[in-house]
Amino acid sequence: MSYVNMDGILNNARKKKIAVGAFNIVNYLTAKAVVEVAEELDQALILQTSVKTVKAFGINEMMGFLKPIVDNAKVDVAIHLDHSTDVEFTKACIDGGWSSVMYDGSQLPLAENIKNTREIVEYARSRQVTVEGELGAIVGVEDDIYVKEGDSAHANPADCRVFLSETEVNAFAPAIGTAHGVYKGEIKLDYDLFAEINGFSKCPLVLHGGTGLSDEMFHRLIALGASKVNISTAIKIAYCQGMRSFIAANPDKNDPLKLDAFTKDAVKKVVKTHIRFFSQIE
Repeated sequence: MSYVNMDGILNNARKKKIAVGAFNIVNYLTAKAVVEVAEELDQALILQTSVKTVKAFGINEMMGFLKPIVDNAKVDVAIHLDHSTDVEFTKACIDGGWSSVMYDGSQLPLAENIKNTREIVEYARSRQVTVEGELGAIVGVEDDIYVKEGDSAHANPADCRVFLSETEVNAFAPAIGTAHGVYKGEIKLDYDLFAEINGFSKCPLVLHGGTGLSDEMFHRLIALGASKVNISTAIKIAYCQGMRSFIAANPDKNDPLKLDAFTKDAVKKVVKTHIRFFSQIE
């Protein structure tokens, strides 16, 4: 066990009708926190890195601290690139050691999305790297991808069939009404659409915009086939609010190690809640 791509992790989750948490980490501390929780609960895990985060550290520098964490993990862990819209950058991350990548061509015409995604799949396959694709427009902000409320669009089942057949992606994220960031107003999800796509998709489905969904929504979507659930905003909130809480309670302390320990614990609590829920652990 340790460093793997997403194939075994997601196919196993699909068979068991559970989901695997894919947590967007921002540095060594958050990566270590997420992996430690997965080890404590004996559950496979997906470490997700946004394009913005990777560029902030650099491809080699980021893999330099992520790979040792994963290599020493007691459970299976994939390192996944999230929402990359750049074909060449996606390939660079594959070459840099990522075991899984998402190419997001959802804002492109269908034919161009298929062409670019297929190019990534062919490049990744010979390197034992898995690829996630997306159709539809998910409202909210993810890295530099911004979709306004009125521009959101659910995935079209006919387009999904063509996309899946021609790209042969390992995981598929159809837009069904979820959102990136913090939800504003009523959440309206198209469960029937998700079930229909899962019915003909040969690969596991991915749920983006997981932060803020109710327990009932998660239960329904996982039962309908969501094998990978992305959690990003909840990690950011736990990290930033953990720091704020420590500083507010200890205004005269200047101890970075204690600050980090407190913040790491705050992140671990959030991760543990999600993993237990997704994996149906009592």
